[in-house]
Amino acid sequence: MPYKKLLLIATLCLLAITSWGQSKQELKEEAKAYIAAEHYEDAIRTLQRSRQLVRNDEESRFLLAVCHYQLNDLNSAQELLTALTAEDKSPYPECWLYQARIFHAQQQFGEAASFYKIYLRTLRSDHPNRAMIIEAIRRCDNGLRLVYRDAKAIVENMGPRINTTADEFGPVPSPNRSSRLYFSSIRPGNSGGPRNKNTQTDEKYGLHLSDMYSTELTGGQWQAAQPMHSLLNSPQHESLIGFTGNGNVLLYYQGWNWERGEIFADTFSQERSLTTTPFLAPVNAQGGDKAMYVYYDTLLIFASRRSGGYGGLDLYRSAFRNGQWTTPENLGSQINTAFDETTPFLARDGMTLYFSTNDSRRSLGGLDVVRSVFVPEAGRWSEPENLGVPINSAADDSHFLLARDGFTGYFASARKDGYGQRDLYLAYFTKYRQEMEPPVTAFVPPPPPAPTTTPSTPIEEPQQQITTTPPPVVETPVGSTWQSDYRDLASIATEPTWLGSVLNTYRTNSRDHLIVTCYVPQQAGGSLTATLYDAMQAMGPLVRRLESAGVPSDQIFLRALAHGNSTYSLAAHIAPQESPLPSRSAPIIGVSNTKGPSLIAADQSLCYKVQVAAVQRTYDNEDLSGRSDVMVEKAGGSPYYRYTAGAFSSYRAAADFRRSLLAAGYRGAYVVPFLYGKRLDKDEVRSYTDEYPDLQAFLRR
Repeated sequence: MPYKKLLLIATLCLLAITSWGQSKQELKEEAKAYIAAEHYEDAIRTLQRSRQLVRNDEESRFLLAVCHYQLNDLNSAQELLTALTAEDKSPYPECWLYQARIFHAQQQFGEAASFYKIYLRTLRSDHPNRAMIIEAIRRCDNGLRLVYRDAKAIVENMGPRINTTADEFGPVPSPNRSSRLYFSSIRPGNSGGPRNKNTQTDEKYGLHLSDMYSTELTGGQWQAAQPMHSLLNSPQHESLIGFTGNGNVLLYYQGWNWERGEIFADTFSQERSLTTTPFLAPVNAQGGDKAMYVYYDTLLIFASRRSGGYGGLDLYRSAFRNGQWTTPENLGSQINTAFDETTPFLARDGMTLYFSTNDSRRSLGGLDVVRSVFVPEAGRWSEPENLGVPINSAADDSHFLLARDGFTGYFASARKDGYGQRDLYLAYFTKYRQEMEPPVTAFVPPPPPAPTTTPSTPIEEPQQQITTTPPPVVETPVGSTWQSDYRDLASIATEPTWLGSVLNTYRTNSRDHLIVTCYVPQQAGGSLTATLYDAMQAMGPLVRRLESAGVPSDQIFLRALAHGNSTYSLAAHIAPQESPLPSRSAPIIGVSNTKGPSLIAADQSLCYKVQVAAVQRTYDNEDLSGRSDVMVEKAGGSPYYRYTAGAFSSYRAAADFRRSLLAAGYRGAYVVPFLYGKRLDKDEVRSYTDEYPDLQAFLRR
């Protein structure tokens, strides 16, 4: 952040110049130059070229401590600073400051506040650092309160295949492939090499500029980051912003510095040229506008220091109306402050805004991620709420956004237990983030149909749970259904004889979804949830075969569930995507096929289940294994395995079952509708409410 850089520069300027010999003095000056250029390792090597300099010169030892702090080696920094402050003579006042910052970085907020106060007492009343230190003490007070709140998520570093000792930031999930992540990084090896402030090549003091990268999730592991196309990355700064046009257009920033640049659009065309198209919107990157977020191609939210704001970076909005973007409007004092507000993310509901701020009333250190919800009745935003620890830390935490699954968050953080400057992190939320449901404000329930017979007193049918007996075993297709038996789970990977028929049928219905199901014996032994996960893994070779035959990964839906037979079964069916469907049939979750294979029911195609977990690994849970109709599902190329239980014909019965699961400790449980075996999101639910009126109860929940 700017104030931290100012602090470092001020520290260097305030240090006294001693009367060492010319060579030693030159070493110190060279080390200071390296520190100003953020080349801390070079500064350490320069100072250590003279043992006497490090041993006897107080300033040199302090400079070493600063370098170790900047390189996240807090133990070495603390050891040097403790020795300096223990000496009889008065140490540099900044020794107290950096000890405070070390405790602050370790989230020892009480100790940090104490050292900040010691440093504050060394400053004159007109010292420029006083206001900054008072704000730091306030952030420590916030930290003392926030650190004891219940954690909403589990956070993990994305690891050394993505993060380096340099700077990684701006994660952006692919809108079309949940297994791909884009981000930006300032690291050695980037296009153009190190450059000075005049953009000239400077191998000694120069800094690398940002390039764009991508990574893939394969086998549960994020793979080594790969730079994007050489015609996108250039010697200038490139920073990925996001996607528009249903993921067909990539937006990115390009400029020699972060205050003067331009936003471009790339369409992933195969025949690339050396020119790209400027993004025509009222976001003035040349004037310092930054951190733009695009919501469904109709709304821009970005940070700016333009005049008329509240101070620092403010958040602004611009809407696309009547073929053009509106004049940017400040989001107001409920969101913006005299501090910085930046890196906005608007959730799918269009009402929940995440952003980062270093407002000392809300932050526990540097930039913190906060959340605010727009209240239509009041016409304003709610008071921003700090997401707390562990998403926020004493360092800068920014670029937060949620994945479409509603459980996973991505963000960048400069916390001192990382690999370098900023690293990319994952947040796994314990509860589904309801704001990731699409907006429903445009939904208006249709009027009830006029009665065609004399009305009578309605009789409510009992809400009974449906059984999950699979379709009968057949070796030839029945309509759009195929199935085979196997002796054991390992043989599931064997390509079935009917695969060619499946592919031929799919090609004539290429808009539909291909659902592949593995049924395991109810008494297969061991934990049922673990066995179902193993079944999902066993279907991996078959999925790869389907993809190689031209079936898009986002149209393959996998699931595993138990049945009463003693054999394992592999089934496939085509889930129709058009309504009404008077002549199509498909096996449905929860349908008991007692009438024979020719009468697989389509009239009970709607089914509700309750999701209890979404993870990237097995979910070995004895209690869940004992629940009814447990199922594991995986949609398209998603890395997440969703564990559900229950199977009901009405939303009311499913909601009652959900309440029982909540009472049993499944805090994130929620109801999910399935149609023809395929999970529906809210947008899809709306299109089926005429044919299935019970879905209206789901939408009104």
